Amino acid sequence: MFIHFLRVRLGHIAALIGLLSSFSALQYANARNWDKDTIELEYEMKPSDDSVTLTPKDPHSATGLVVDFAEGGGGYPGVSFLPMEGDSWDLSDFTCVEVKVTSLGEKPVYVTARVENPGEWQKKPWNSNATRLQKGDTKIIRIFFGYSFRKAAYPLDKSDVSRILVHTGNASPGQSLRIDSIQIKSTPVPFKPNVAPKDGYLLGSANAAPLKYYPKEGAKYTAPANEKPLSVTFSAKDQSLVLAPEGGALWDLRQGYQLLVKLSNSGKTSISPAFQVISDKGKTDIATAVEPLAAGESGEITVSFIQKKPRDASIKNPFFENNKVKALVVSANGIEGTQSFEIESIRLTAPPVKLPDWVGKRPPVDGDWVLTLNEEFEGDTLDDTIWQVYAPNYWDKISRFSKDNVNLVDGNAVLTFEKRFGPHNDDPDYPRSNDYTTGFLETYGKWVQLYGYFEARMKLPRSPGLWPAFWLMPDRGPEAGEQWRRQHTGFGGMEFDIMEFLSGWGPYRFTTAFHYDGYKKDHKAKGAGSYTGHDEEGYVTTGLLWLPGLAVIYNNGEEIVRWESDRISHIKSGIIFTFVAGGWDNEPLDDKLLPDEFLIDYVRVWQRADLARKIDDSKLNQDS
Repeated sequence: MFIHFLRVRLGHIAALIGLLSSFSALQYANARNWDKDTIELEYEMKPSDDSVTLTPKDPHSATGLVVDFAEGGGGYPGVSFLPMEGDSWDLSDFTCVEVKVTSLGEKPVYVTARVENPGEWQKKPWNSNATRLQKGDTKIIRIFFGYSFRKAAYPLDKSDVSRILVHTGNASPGQSLRIDSIQIKSTPVPFKPNVAPKDGYLLGSANAAPLKYYPKEGAKYTAPANEKPLSVTFSAKDQSLVLAPEGGALWDLRQGYQLLVKLSNSGKTSISPAFQVISDKGKTDIATAVEPLAAGESGEITVSFIQKKPRDASIKNPFFENNKVKALVVSANGIEGTQSFEIESIRLTAPPVKLPDWVGKRPPVDGDWVLTLNEEFEGDTLDDTIWQVYAPNYWDKISRFSKDNVNLVDGNAVLTFEKRFGPHNDDPDYPRSNDYTTGFLETYGKWVQLYGYFEARMKLPRSPGLWPAFWLMPDRGPEAGEQWRRQHTGFGGMEFDIMEFLSGWGPYRFTTAFHYDGYKKDHKAKGAGSYTGHDEEGYVTTGLLWLPGLAVIYNNGEEIVRWESDRISHIKSGIIFTFVAGGWDNEPLDDKLLPDEFLIDYVRVWQRADLARKIDDSKLNQDS
C-alpha cells in the first residue's frame, strides 16, 4: 500500500506462529507466581433491585452467597458489597480483589466484578474484569487496582474503596450464581507499563528502551554497544531473532503506522531477511526487501501496520493491536545459506500518504456516476435543508448536543467536544443535562440515498476517550412511523459504520462495521479493523461503495474491507457524524486535554445512473 521495499511472503507464517508461542512462554513464565497473603472483609449486601434474590450463608460474608436472577429487572442486575462501618475501605496495602464465582443455573451467565471509588458515575471511577460461565463452571475474576480487562484504566484510589459490585447483563430466568469468596490480595501485578519508544526509536538511539533478544534455531547475534549496530547471522532457513521490550513489557506503537528498518549487508552473499511485528492477538504482514541486498549494500525495509490485502468482513481474523506489541521477529525468510547483516535502527514512523488522483473526484469503480451531494461546508451557516444538529444521544451518558458546537471554519464543519454543562439539544425543558457538550450532524428526515458511493475527508481528534464516527443509518421515511421504525436495522436495513475511531487507539487506527437485524438478541455484525496514514494536511479520506449485494470500504483511495452478501442493505439511508465519548475499547477522558475537535472537510455522494430512484437526494422535510 504505502510500503517501501515490501514483499509479503505468506509461506512462513506458520513457522512464525510457533516462534511466537515459545516467545510468549518465556515472557510470561513468572506471571502466575502469586503472593498468598489475603484478607476477607465483612459486608452489607444489597441487591440491585427486586429482580435479584440474595440467599446468604452468613449475613455479613460473601462466602456461599447465592444470587438468583429474575426477568424484568433493570440494567446490570447484581449485588453490591458495602462497608459495614464508614463510607469506604482502605486497601492501600493490597493490589487486587479476587471474586470466585460458580454458575448454578441452566443458562450461561456473563459475570462482571467491579471495584469502585466514590464519585461521579459519569467518570467511571472503577476497575473491572469479567468472565463467562456455563452451568457448573467455577472461575476467579481478578481485578487489579488501576486496570480493567487487563489494560491500564482508571487510577483507583486504593485508600478509598466504596463498593465491590458483582453483576451480569440483562438477566433472564434460569440464571443463578454462587459467590464462593471475595478476597483482598497482595498478588504481584502481572502487567507491565507499555513502552512508548522515545522519538519512535525501538533500536538505534541512546534514548531507546532496553531490549531482550531471543535467538531461535541457532541464530547468532551481537547486541548493539558503543554505537555499534545490532549484528545478526542466519546460517539456516528456519533461524530467527526475536526482539522484545525488557522485563516482559509490551510496546505501545500507537503514534505511528509503520516501522522503518535500516540495515546493511555485512556478509559476502546477498541477503533477504523478513520482518514481522507481533501483538497480543494479531500480527502485521511479513515484509522484506523487494530485491535481495547484495554484499556491502544498505537499504530500508518498511513493516507497515496497514494490511496489503483487503479484509473480508465475513471472516473474523486476529487483528494486530498497535498498543499491545509483544515483539519484532527477524527471520531468515526460508532462505538457505548464510545471511549476515547489521540493523542500524528500527523506528516507528508515520509519513504523510499520497492519495490517488481519483479520490474526491469520482467513485473508485467505473460507471455512469452522478454527483448527488457535494457538501463543502463553505460560508458561515450550515445548510439546514440537509443537516440536523439535534437528536437523542444513544451513544454515551455524559455528553449533550449543542448547535454551538457545530461551526463552519475554513471550509470545515468543526464538531467540538468540551467540558461545558447544559441541557441536551439546548432545550431547557429537556430532562437531561450533562457536564460535557459536543456537536452532532445527520441528514435524518432531510436527505437519503439508496446505493452509491459515500465519501468524507476528516481530521481526527487526539485526546483520549473520544469516539468520532462517519456512518449511515436506514431512513424509510415518515410513512414508516416512529423514528425507531424508520431506522430499524432489520427488515433489509443495516447500519454502515464507514469510519469508527476510538482515540485511545492513537491517530492511525479505526474500525469498520456492518450491523443488522436490530440491536437485541438477533443482532449481528461484520467488520474489521484497519490502519491508516494521514495526508499532508493531517486528514483521512474514507468512503463506502454500496451496491446491491456489495459493501466495500475505501481509505485514502485503497480498498480495505469488502463484504459480498445478499444481506447487504436495500433500504435508503442517511448520513450521520457523531462525536461522543467512550466506546468499547477506549481510554478515560482527560479534561486537561479538552476541548478537542473532529473536522469534516467535505461530504460527497455519487449515484450510478442505473440505480437512481426518485427518493435519492430527497428533502423529506419531516420532523423526527
